[in-house]
Amino acid sequence: MTELVFLWHMHQPFYKDCIRNKYLMPWVRLHALKGYYDLPLAMEKYGVRGVVNVVPSLIEQLKDYAENSVSDAWLEHTLLDPAEMKEEQKAFVVKNFFMLNWDRLVRTSPRYNELLGKRLRYEKKLDWVETAKLFSDEEILDLQVLFNLKWFGFMAREKFEKLVELDRKDCGFTKNDKEDLLEIQRKVLREIIPLYRRLAEEKVIEISFTPFYHPIFPLVYDTDIAKRCMDSPLPAKYSYPEDAKWHLEEGKRYSEETWGKNIDGMWPAEGSVSPEIIEAAANAGVKWLATDETILMKSLGNSDKAKVLYTPYLLKSEKNQSVAAFFRDKYLSDLLGFSFSQMKPEQAADIFVNYVKNAAANFHGSREAVVSVIMDGENAWESYPDNGEHFLKELFTRLKNDSEIKTTTFGDIVSRGTDKFPIVDNLYSGSWINGNYEIWIGNEEDNSAWGYLKRVRDFYTKYSLNHVVEPQIHNEVMRCFYRAEGSDWFWWYGPQFSTENDWLFDRLFRRHLRRVYNLLGMNYPTFLDIPISSNSETSLFVDPTTEINPIISGRNNGYYEWAGAGFFENSRKAGGAMYNSIKLVDKILYGFNREKLFFRIQLTNPMHFYEHKKYFIKGFLMDHQNIDFALPMVRIEKTPFLIHCSNESGRVADMVGAGEAAFDEVMEFSLYSKKIGLKAGEKAKVYFKILSNEGIELERIPGNGSIEVTVPDDAALFKLWDV
Repeated sequence: MTELVFLWHMHQPFYKDCIRNKYLMPWVRLHALKGYYDLPLAMEKYGVRGVVNVVPSLIEQLKDYAENSVSDAWLEHTLLDPAEMKEEQKAFVVKNFFMLNWDRLVRTSPRYNELLGKRLRYEKKLDWVETAKLFSDEEILDLQVLFNLKWFGFMAREKFEKLVELDRKDCGFTKNDKEDLLEIQRKVLREIIPLYRRLAEEKVIEISFTPFYHPIFPLVYDTDIAKRCMDSPLPAKYSYPEDAKWHLEEGKRYSEETWGKNIDGMWPAEGSVSPEIIEAAANAGVKWLATDETILMKSLGNSDKAKVLYTPYLLKSEKNQSVAAFFRDKYLSDLLGFSFSQMKPEQAADIFVNYVKNAAANFHGSREAVVSVIMDGENAWESYPDNGEHFLKELFTRLKNDSEIKTTTFGDIVSRGTDKFPIVDNLYSGSWINGNYEIWIGNEEDNSAWGYLKRVRDFYTKYSLNHVVEPQIHNEVMRCFYRAEGSDWFWWYGPQFSTENDWLFDRLFRRHLRRVYNLLGMNYPTFLDIPISSNSETSLFVDPTTEINPIISGRNNGYYEWAGAGFFENSRKAGGAMYNSIKLVDKILYGFNREKLFFRIQLTNPMHFYEHKKYFIKGFLMDHQNIDFALPMVRIEKTPFLIHCSNESGRVADMVGAGEAAFDEVMEFSLYSKKIGLKAGEKAKVYFKILSNEGIELERIPGNGSIEVTVPDDAALFKLWDV
């Protein structure tokens, strides 16, 4: 019997500006209506078990919303009567009330899609205030209701018929409709914590925790620990082991107080571990923790996933303390988090179940296989049709009825004894992303943030030696530091991730530090007024600057062959609140001459890494007709390939000889512009997908939108210049 353990990680950073006593962002409130509510209820409904990891910083905020009727800027702008709103308030709604998945949640509503179209027509021509003036009071009210309505998940719709009525109504909402909707929000928010308590008592879920404000434990302990797994420039050393231990110990205590029972398990923030965490966890009474497969393989010096991954281990400290450890299957977790949302639920569920069975069949350990699926429990579902309802129903029903797979919890496995668990006595230092800490330290913005934190923390250390600080003030000051040590601020700094609210994250990080001085009755230093996030962002796209004539060989033949080509940086700004480790493409170069379009795809790993996986790449060009082609990701000498042409009526033609490809060190191909029907001066939109032989979409490049290539005419060629 294969044991399958889901761990759903539920987390939000501390969004409250305690100086103003106001929440700056709405994500705790809105995610409570979907992921926090849907997943545990769906597990109960369809009869599967698993772990729900709830971060104490999230619990703190959920209680605030449920018990204290707190608000946030988005909620305040929902409550306003459009007829009485100022222009700036309407502008806030028009700008911010489309912050959800457009394809799944906006464009599926005729009215919401209409309002989006109106915004898109004017947003680049007018400022937000001028754009908002074009929206009537009725449109603003519809937007207020639709934004909040579409954040509800499927289990809330099952319970509250009013939500289904509002979905059907779609437009022409009334003030009463809005009030009814917000009352349902309040009911759901009040239900979350009692719901989790009940499901934990009934053994549907095991609740685990993360250190309190979601810090990168090793980096708060000592930023120089990053030297073990990185060679990036690091900031001045920040080392407060007592802070790291507080997050862990207080996180466990607060969780146990909330849930009314012992909490035995822990997901360290970002799966970030180092040997130092073992002793701290053991001393706090933690019985198990979980992290990523990369950490296991680097700890063992063995990358044979089939042989080493699917079993629990015992982590040993230098003082011979021990904690059980489980390691996530990265590929399966990321399929669930990203790729399955693009597939039919039945096909995705088939692939999931077969993968688990194959993993178990190929594992030859001393016990039955344990497959660990660990992922974000809140952000993935808005990318699925119907907020994941049909997929989760299909998957959970199959798992419940499958005689070879048993869903369970990490706590249940550990409770049967750990004596026979293989031992890891040299735990690698790193996180669940690339086995290092590079998302949170090592680039200019991240290092600046650590520098800000160190300056204020060091100031207070010296201040408290020379001044008597009342215990209540001291505790509040330390809360400011603990909140600023959370991983999320550092996640959004640097080049890897971006959001529309980067500036808000930056502001909130600095306000946590400013409040230290506010509490001490002092003026804060001026450096805390200086934003860390850069206002100017280098574009991911760089246009071609001249004609190119590369040899299609699949090999690196020198810089000048592709000099002047445009490029798309796929490794930068890779996403939002979630990270997809299935990233196969690093960069795409593209260009043209008078006869051909050229493309060069640089992979994150050498070609031989992919050949046995039977992946293939599919290219799409969209113009007056659609062009697509598929090529296997194996090394091939220069060869012609088949191109399919279609229009709205279906497939028009298949052409041979309109393109040539070669794959070796890189993937290179060319397309004859005239043969595929592209005329000089026309603009083609290009994107690529990498798929498995099962049809799983592993990656789309670009993740959204397309690369625009203009087929050159004489005028365009004349304008090009090169340096």
